[in-house]
Amino acid sequence: MELRTLKTFVSVATHRSFSAAARELHTVQPAISRQIADLEAELNVSLLWRNTREVRVTAPGEALLEEAQARKRVAMAASGQTGTLRIGYMSSACASFVPGLMRDFAATHPEVSLTLNEMSAQQQLDAFGRDEIDIGLSRPLPVEHRNALATLPVYEDRLMVVVPEGHRLAHRKRLALSELEQEDFVLFQRKHATGLFDQIISACGDAGFSPRIQRQPALMQTLLSEVAAGVGIAIAPGCIRRLQCDGCRFIPLRPALGAVPLELHYPTTPGRPVIDAFVALVEERLPAIRQQMA
Repeated sequence: MELRTLKTFVSVATHRSFSAAARELHTVQPAISRQIADLEAELNVSLLWRNTREVRVTAPGEALLEEAQARKRVAMAASGQTGTLRIGYMSSACASFVPGLMRDFAATHPEVSLTLNEMSAQQQLDAFGRDEIDIGLSRPLPVEHRNALATLPVYEDRLMVVVPEGHRLAHRKRLALSELEQEDFVLFQRKHATGLFDQIISACGDAGFSPRIQRQPALMQTLLSEVAAGVGIAIAPGCIRRLQCDGCRFIPLRPALGAVPLELHYPTTPGRPVIDAFVALVEERLPAIRQQMA
């Protein structure tokens, strides 16, 4: 039984019409009739009952239709065309491009159920451990977890100083870290971004001081609100400029501190075609994403 013939039968049985199947398959009705006749002869059963007004599927035809649809579902699953995809992401770092990725993936994989969950890096790591997400977009993970998860670098960000608009340093075009020694700080909670927090503390230590931390919010949007309110200044990835940041000024550090990467993480377990398909889409879009986030 050829796959093309089986596809023809499924079309006729689904539409209950030879002419509709011909239109769907971009062929002519006599060719459809000939393929169905050949299939019935090969199987020695009547698959379809038809007259000039209607087409009905016989009991053997229903059995073949069920088997054909099961084969189709298996083939779709094997090619990543069906299934589920659960994505954890850091909104502050990738809200600018994740909606477009989701939209494009859904357009080419309409049978895949997509879920999107905003999570910190630590929350994503915990979710991977509980098999609650398939894809994670976050800052680099601790070294001890990197063997269990494959990593795709997405883009690199830079740390910037964030000050209230009326701050004495707000007019500056660049700042040295040592100039911030006397300032109060608002820093993102360490438990949600261990690497980022430690990077900032280490850099301040190299500059000769320990920051006076006044607040440690769990959300970057809260960090911006507290800076705008005058609670303190912040050092944060430049990507958060894309959040609501009225009342804040972003000033580059000179010399620049180390890069702040955003990475895509996914399990190394083989046989996950839906994950592979999404990773392939991200790889294809990397140049555009990096240009957008530059």
